[in-house]
Amino acid sequence: MGTLRAAAGMCDITPPIGTWMTGYGVRISPATGIQDPIMARAVLLDDGATPLAIVSCDVMGFEPATVADIRERIAQRCRIPGANVLICCTHTHTGPAAIHCRYPMGNVNEAWLAETTTKIADLVASLPARLTPARLACASRTVTGIGFNRQDDTRPIDEELTVVAIDSAGGAPVATLLNYATHAVILGTKLDFSGDFPGAAARHCDRLRGGTALYLQGASGDAEPCTQRELGWGQGTFAHTEAVGARLAQEAIAALAGAPGTGTETVTIRVASRVLGLPMEPPPSRAQFAAIQAEFERERQKAGAEQDRGGAAIGRGMLEWAADMERVLNSGGELPPIRAELFVAAVGDLRLVAVPFETYSGIALAIKERLRPLRTLFVGYANGLFGYLATGWAKQQGGYGPGDSCRWFPELLMPLRDGADEVVIAEAFRLAQSLTTT
Repeated sequence: MGTLRAAAGMCDITPPIGTWMTGYGVRISPATGIQDPIMARAVLLDDGATPLAIVSCDVMGFEPATVADIRERIAQRCRIPGANVLICCTHTHTGPAAIHCRYPMGNVNEAWLAETTTKIADLVASLPARLTPARLACASRTVTGIGFNRQDDTRPIDEELTVVAIDSAGGAPVATLLNYATHAVILGTKLDFSGDFPGAAARHCDRLRGGTALYLQGASGDAEPCTQRELGWGQGTFAHTEAVGARLAQEAIAALAGAPGTGTETVTIRVASRVLGLPMEPPPSRAQFAAIQAEFERERQKAGAEQDRGGAAIGRGMLEWAADMERVLNSGGELPPIRAELFVAAVGDLRLVAVPFETYSGIALAIKERLRPLRTLFVGYANGLFGYLATGWAKQQGGYGPGDSCRWFPELLMPLRDGADEVVIAEAFRLAQSLTTT
């Protein structure tokens, strides 16, 4: 237990025009413009014994290997252990490709990615020298009308906006954490780089409160923005992203108005992580695989005959998955478990739970409920991204998230098996509780 200190900053990681974007298989052209900058934003908290660095980036996600590289660079540059660094992504679908997904979503600009890892490491390594005594205030409120459950609109999503204000001892804003959960896809397949509404929310909060705002994307695997339902898929505009971002920033400021602070004298920070081995469903049989592969080929040829370039691109991507699956079948048909890092941090009575998945809402809601009365920030797309982590009911329903989405990701060749959601919920609770009792 010691005096809290904090520092924050940001850097521009916007790629050059002509860099490929990611998030949609039908997007068959690289970026042609820049609507708003792609940013990396970071805050460092330190209680005198334990540092905790949090980084939020305007990209769909990073591979675990990229996160490991950034963490190692940070540890080499300063006294922050790599294990105490949380690197998460806002999951904007109008950002640059940073994961080697299947065609055409995995066209990574390697020079940009290398430069970005350096910039993020430099940013975090610069923060210890700027630490200042700080205080926290935390608040939350329900914000409706931004998202809906795209898997099953009779099911709830996590509409809790949780805000953490980090100010200097003198009251000057240092940073703001905004934790909310809705897919950052308002802009559809537009070709201008943008942070979508999370980027707008951070910018508006910067202007309204000062300091550096970080948007921490929550369990948005089944949470779609209402613009998709109201306007039609992909019909949202930059004006819509600004409106949603402005609303979240305004709601955050209003929530903080009556929030009590902790002062600067008695905050304890603890960090822990655990690697979970989550098994995938078994591969298809030879006969099932042959039928799947033949259907993909038919779809690709049909798209080519109709000059449907988007459909042809999707067909090529799915045939790439088929080639990878065929290699697995030829080598014995065994799929190793996904080794996913569960990251938990405690800052006083605040708990931060982070996972490397596109997590369904029910998982975050269950973890938050189990940890009450502690306040919990649930963060997805964190320290890597493997693909979707669906709830049991969603897997029974099937569809894109619980099923076919795995074929785009480099490691998740098949969906995670039934019960993976319960494992994550239980282990997150245990790990968070361990930080309370140690």
